[in-house]
Amino acid sequence: MTKRELLEISEVQSHRGTNDEGSDDGQALLSTNLPGHQAQSSTRTVKRRLQTLTALAAIGGFLFGYDTGVISGAMPAITRTFDLTDTQQEVVVSSTVLSAFVSSLIGGWINKKYGRRFTILCASSIFTVGAIQMGVAWSYASLVLGRLTIGGGIGLASLSTPIYLAEVAPPDMRGTLVTINGLLICFGQFSAGMVDGILNGVTPSNGWRGMLGLAAIPSIVMFIGFRFMPESPRWLVMQGRDEEALGVLKTIRESNREANDELQEIINVCSIMTEGGNNDHDVGDDVQLDDSFEYGEDTLGIQSETPQQYGSKSSSFPSQVKTMLAHAPTRRALKLGCGIMVLQQLSGINTVMYYAASIYKMSGFNALQSGYRASLPSPRLQES
Repeated sequence: MTKRELLEISEVQSHRGTNDEGSDDGQALLSTNLPGHQAQSSTRTVKRRLQTLTALAAIGGFLFGYDTGVISGAMPAITRTFDLTDTQQEVVVSSTVLSAFVSSLIGGWINKKYGRRFTILCASSIFTVGAIQMGVAWSYASLVLGRLTIGGGIGLASLSTPIYLAEVAPPDMRGTLVTINGLLICFGQFSAGMVDGILNGVTPSNGWRGMLGLAAIPSIVMFIGFRFMPESPRWLVMQGRDEEALGVLKTIRESNREANDELQEIINVCSIMTEGGNNDHDVGDDVQLDDSFEYGEDTLGIQSETPQQYGSKSSSFPSQVKTMLAHAPTRRALKLGCGIMVLQQLSGINTVMYYAASIYKMSGFNALQSGYRASLPSPRLQES
């Protein structure tokens, strides 16, 4: 604070010295201008912004779980409505998985070309269109079309949401926030089972339309919310838009220095990934940093041989894969990560997830019981 500001506050206090309320006002005015108070206010603002951003991004995980789990309880009623054969039931269920597989393959390119925020907006739009298509489906073909559409949203959201969360979250919160996304996937599947059970009980014949169509509500919320969310700082740096990246970081970090430090880290890593280690792109080239900011030539402590291990920008995709497999630590990480995913699929969990209600119905339970039991496998809740 300047001496003049302090003098003005002092005059306010002296003028109202006989009035306790006036004195309290002057003290409040003084406290709100203290550096500590401003820092606390800034910290609270950043936390609220991160909480909002995380909640909106996590809706993608919820939609992923809801749209993959809702078909289980809806399938018996859909089968009655359209008189589906076993093969047609399999097509209705698996069409979403096929569409998600295809969209995830192109999702990486969309994320790289147009950004994480744009991809998430596309995913939320696709979720909305697909949910409406399924809710008003008038035939087997129109239902399959809706399932294919919703699968496109699942493929994009399942790829983009974790990336966005990891890139905007502070380093000490990234693991937590990405885990929240996984938790919301499970919660979405649980919610789908609850909705299935409720609507099967309220309107057994057409309840499935509400089950499938309700997914449009959170997707609309996600679309509106992300219209006001920032782009990923890392993607902005990859596009050479360093000033915009710094501006975004300053809104989601507690101090300018923290934003400056992280921007330099991002630039160093992106330079290594895209330029084969020729890190001639320095923050100072494009962005005016605080005077107190300092950084070394090797902020991340990355060894000089690391870039050569991962190839350069001009390398083809097959050669990059070959280079990664030739690097022992990367090869072990790939084996572990891919192995876990393969075991997860081969365990048969998808069969249980997609056909749980049908399995319970074949075991003698009615539609209402099947919908609830599909999402509540606890022994106590399974008692008849």
